[in-house]
Amino acid sequence: MTKLQAQRIPSSLPSSLGRTIALRRGRAQWTTIVLGALVLALLPNFLSIFWIHLANVSLIAVIAAVALNILTGNARLVSLGQAAFLGIGAFTAGILHRVFEVPFLVALTAAAVSGALVGYVIALLSLRLRVLYVAVTTLVLHFAVTTIFSFVQAVFLDSSGIIMPLPSLGFMTIRTPQQWYYFLVIIAALTVVGALNLLRSYIGRRWIAVGEHDVAAEALGVPVTKAKLSVFATTSAVVAFAGALYAYYIGTFSFESYNFSLAISYLAIIIVGGVGSVLGSVLGAIFITLLPHVLDQMFLFLQLRLPANVLAGIHQIVFGVMIIGFLLFEPRGLAELWRRLSAVAADWPFRYRAFNRG
Repeated sequence: MTKLQAQRIPSSLPSSLGRTIALRRGRAQWTTIVLGALVLALLPNFLSIFWIHLANVSLIAVIAAVALNILTGNARLVSLGQAAFLGIGAFTAGILHRVFEVPFLVALTAAAVSGALVGYVIALLSLRLRVLYVAVTTLVLHFAVTTIFSFVQAVFLDSSGIIMPLPSLGFMTIRTPQQWYYFLVIIAALTVVGALNLLRSYIGRRWIAVGEHDVAAEALGVPVTKAKLSVFATTSAVVAFAGALYAYYIGTFSFESYNFSLAISYLAIIIVGGVGSVLGSVLGAIFITLLPHVLDQMFLFLQLRLPANVLAGIHQIVFGVMIIGFLLFEPRGLAELWRRLSAVAADWPFRYRAFNRG
């Protein structure tokens, strides 16, 4: 490749296999990754136990939200069964532990497999359906699964909840919130990197093509049936995996935990964060998880002692206003706001970016 040809290729169009696979290009981007990793590694040293707990919950929400955003944001298959798949993962791990006392990693694998199988079946039932009609199918799944959970818990297990053991990785047992934090940071990072690479692969491009226009994609040779089955199975497996992780982290759970409001909250995560964006899934999960607690801390700072039911109502109002506000004024969510701030910071103190800078 000549020097003139290299100058004509925009930075957004990789010209080699190495640049295509690379998630980040350039010294500045690698510096950002290293600094971000250092911040994540040192963060527990500056947080209390309560905020480390919220960070752990946010990381589990990131794992599930990334999968949901691929299904709903990229493949355009709106799902209202997020709580059901979280419950499938939790109950699979809980029942296997209670009946067979399987190890931690085996239970996580079984939870992912069970989620993939149920997602595959739901995809088979939804092959001829599109967008909102798929939401109806997953809505039916939610109520069917929660009913089965309540029956299994009351009749077969004869208990008001399932107690999970401390997870063991073989060489260590995860006991403290700090240990959970580092374990979940690794899992969440692998999920984010895997999602970015998957969406850039031919599999991810098939999913996006089917989501944009399935008839046109089929005319171009994309196997629409395989694409829908694979995206449902893959994302459902990740969500069930996250559900099993959360069950082990909390230590006890019941079917009441997987209500319909949980499914709506995950839809809010991808709407606020940014539909179709992996970064938006991360930002939305952190924002929605921390929002109620930040509001409570603000009321404490203002010395406003409000009853618990009033606080819950305020949380719901703010929650709804945030969703409507993002839908009306910034449909691309927090990911777009982050992109704009990054562009402004890169060009500061100048208002416009130079033409010769990609």
